[in-house]
Amino acid sequence: MAKGSRPLTMRRELARYVLGLSVLTALAFSLLLKDYFQRGLSEASKAAILMEVRAYEAEYRLSPYTPLPSSYVTRFFLDDWRHAPPLYQQLIKPDSLQIGEFSYVEWTPHGKAEWQDSRYLVIYWHKLPDQRDLFVVTDFDANLLTTQEQRDFDSTLVQILIYGGVYLLLMLVAVWFYNRRTQQQIEQLSHWAESLTLDSWSEPRPDFRYHELNRIAEQLQQAFERIASLLAREHQFLRHASHELRTPVAVVRANMELLDRLELPSPMQRPIERVRRANQTMLQLIETLLWLSRENEAPPNVTEVQVDRLLEELSEELGYLLQDKPVALRCEFEADQPVLALPVTPLRIVLSNLLRNAYQYTAEGEVRIILSGRQLVIENCDQGEAEADSDNSFGLGLMLVQKICERLGWSLDLQFTDQGVRAALVLPSVTTEP
Repeated sequence: MAKGSRPLTMRRELARYVLGLSVLTALAFSLLLKDYFQRGLSEASKAAILMEVRAYEAEYRLSPYTPLPSSYVTRFFLDDWRHAPPLYQQLIKPDSLQIGEFSYVEWTPHGKAEWQDSRYLVIYWHKLPDQRDLFVVTDFDANLLTTQEQRDFDSTLVQILIYGGVYLLLMLVAVWFYNRRTQQQIEQLSHWAESLTLDSWSEPRPDFRYHELNRIAEQLQQAFERIASLLAREHQFLRHASHELRTPVAVVRANMELLDRLELPSPMQRPIERVRRANQTMLQLIETLLWLSRENEAPPNVTEVQVDRLLEELSEELGYLLQDKPVALRCEFEADQPVLALPVTPLRIVLSNLLRNAYQYTAEGEVRIILSGRQLVIENCDQGEAEADSDNSFGLGLMLVQKICERLGWSLDLQFTDQGVRAALVLPSVTTEP
């Protein structure tokens, strides 16, 4: 679509089609009326001439000496066209006449727009029973019409144009009225569709007057119903699965605490530590899923948070992921970091998942954590072959982070490269004095 042009709509396209059809119809209607009017005059004059000719022929059959009929309008000439007046011979050439055919001549010495001295001739060449030539001329002399009669004749043609214009105007009004009514219903449907949510889809649907629009609204409602049903099943599954998983996780955690009190051999310490870490990861994942599956839209509790200290705490908890790896950890925190009023639980989940992703999927290289005001960047540059543990999912972790940020309205930009991921998080600007 060209820049600055209006988008094509069904209403505008329908108006174009109807307008074009109306113009063509009005033009054809006017031309037909004018043609019928002129043909009506010609047919009337032809019928009058034929009746005169046949009446004379009937008398002629009885007596060849029957005198030629004559009137001020219709004249008869026998045997030779040269018996006609000079004006007729000037206007009508003998070679233009054919037996049994009508010829027409319009003579306007002062222009077609002027009635003065104008003549309209209808000529008919007829063969009598004894093969004598009979020429009949009907001469319509405009000078025999009064000025008012001439105006009435001209007004007939003007009326034809007026009828065509009135028809076109009526069509335009009808199209405008139809477009106005349909546009109102379409805009009502658009506003209703924009306001449709998972909470309001079951409310009674307005009547949009037209069957097609009501069908669209019904299909939208059915689509929302299916989406709501899918989301309800998903939330129910997450709640049930998360609650069911909490029990074995709690059992594992309790038994790990019992094992910590026992003096276990040194070879057992490393697998015990891995179990503890997997348990902690599982617990964090369950909390994330539970938080995302809550049906209410109530915002989480907001408390004052020192983001740099929280990053240090989480980095220390996840430091085991960098053990025995040639990975350099660089933390660049801007001095005098403000205290931000943020929801702690989702913030911990987001930061923990971003740090875990960077630590776990860097086998050799560098991890950078840059905090400047509200801007946080966590990126890893892996120069080796990562060996991912099975206790966490790279795709699931970042997916959960994106869902949390979308739900809270936080700005998160993820850029994937061949060597790692760069996550740029912009936190809300609500701050308090430290």
